[in-house]
Amino acid sequence: MIPSTKNISSRRGSYHRDWIETILIFLLFLCVIPSLVIPSQAYGGRPSERDVRNFLNSLDKRCVEYGWTDIAPRKIRWEFHRTTGSKNPLIFIQLGNSEKYCNLFLGGVHGDELPTVYLLLRLAHHLEENHHLFKDKCIVIAPLVNPDGFFAKTPKRVNASGIDINRNFPTKDWNTKALRQWKRKCQANKRYYPGKKPGSEQETLFQMALIKRYRPQKILSIHSPLSFYDFDGPSSDLDTLERWLDRISRETNHPFKKFGFFPGSLGNYAGHERNIFTLTLELPSSDPRMGTAFFQKFQPAFLKFLNLSIPAR
Repeated sequence: MIPSTKNISSRRGSYHRDWIETILIFLLFLCVIPSLVIPSQAYGGRPSERDVRNFLNSLDKRCVEYGWTDIAPRKIRWEFHRTTGSKNPLIFIQLGNSEKYCNLFLGGVHGDELPTVYLLLRLAHHLEENHHLFKDKCIVIAPLVNPDGFFAKTPKRVNASGIDINRNFPTKDWNTKALRQWKRKCQANKRYYPGKKPGSEQETLFQMALIKRYRPQKILSIHSPLSFYDFDGPSSDLDTLERWLDRISRETNHPFKKFGFFPGSLGNYAGHERNIFTLTLELPSSDPRMGTAFFQKFQPAFLKFLNLSIPAR
């Protein structure tokens, strides 16, 4: 018996519908599975009100725990557009005239370098209370670049993914040197792990976004506990800048050394490759109880850093 033309057409239509349904189900599967496997916050989306509230509560508790009773983080007008893998907002504040040459301050890049966070929280308070210090300047302060490491039960250098944020910038030498140098020079110490690929971490992308948005003329990144100033560029008019650093070093009784930079470091990314005046202040200790003493010691240097004129490039 030969099937009728009508039956053949009906079967073809059914096959066609089944094929379309299969494709649609497959596409839906591709869209849904990533959201089940990888939390949406891992992509650094804008923090929810709950995320911000939990973050500020945790920060308040840590301030009390460390004896930082002279700062109140909730009183600062923070901006936040991105989160870490643990849903912590990456906060910053912009002060002054954003059309002027900008000064970028970074702290808490390594979560166990505790007084660096205090210094920039205190600096934000100080500037908010003394508007005349920045009325003709642009200042951006990000006091806690690595909140996941900072809020860990035992604060740690790396972020929640176990990556050293100061080895994760996409510098030109990252692919050829970062992992090889980590294995050879650092004996694969987990504290310095640069990640599987450059620019993989939200904390890294956060700093890159600040640099892109504000185009800072100067960057001051605060670390501990190596106890010196380190200058990472630019090389233009180096004599003038080194004379300024020598003077600041004497005034604060804090040595100035040429420590160099690493594949994936901020000094390499900003100072060496982008010719941004990039200065690292290494505090003498990571003890949070030293925060007030360190602020008193280095506050004059912070203000002189703001007033330092950088030659046009």
